[in-house]
Formats: sequence, C-alpha cells, structure tokens
Amino acid sequence: MTRITRRRLLGGAAAASLSVPLPEAAAGMDDLAIVQMLIDAHRAAIARWSNLPETWSDQAAVAMWEKASCEKNKAAEMLCFYRPTSLEGVHAKAEYMFGCADFVDQEANDDWTRAELISGFLPPAVE
Repeated sequence: MTRITRRRLLGGAAAASLSVPLPEAAAGMDDLAIVQMLIDAHRAAIARWSNLPETWSDQAAVAMWEKASCEKNKAAEMLCFYRPTSLEGVHAKAEYMFGCADFVDQEANDDWTRAELISGFLPPAVE
C-alpha cells in the first residue's frame, strides 16, 4: 500500500490545476525540482528564440521563428500557471519570474493578467 503524503496530494493538485500538462519527466520529482525544471525549460526556450536570425528571407525562417515562439510561450505558460506546493518552490519561481521580462513587462506582454500571475503563487485548490 502506497502512503499518500500531504505534499504528494498537493503536488498532484498543483499539476492538475495546470492548463497544460507537466512533462512526464516531472513524475516523482519534488516541488522545488519541478519548479527548477520549468525554469530551465523556459530559459532554454528563450535562448533558442533569442538566437534566431533577425532577417527573414524565406518561409523556412518564418516557420523556425513561429516554432521557437510557440515553444517559448508554452514554457512560460507552464511556469506561470504551475502552483508550487512548498515555500522553496514559491521563492524559486518568484525570483526567476520577477527578473524575467516575459512575466513582468506588462506593456510588452498581453499573454496573462496580473491576477493570473499572482494566482500562480497561491497554493493549489484541494477538493
């Protein structure tokens, strides 16, 4: 019989509250490790997007930009809407997000409201 701890229960609720599913690699990870994995994924997506050429001469280049942009947005969404279940997870997420223009530059970003950003730091709802 598997013992279900409060942390595991809340972790499951946090994952269930996402509008996009967590990667399979997150299975069995603790909260802080999941937050760090989401941060790393977002950093990698930003790096791929930032390293694209600035001039677009053909459809292939446009397709590369669209793919990189989609990956960056998906990684940002996963991080934004994941609700950490530990204070360490909240602190790691906040430290990264508040230093990243994708989240704090509201004039350049219309992907989410401030209320949605703040809700990503609240504990997951347990039914």
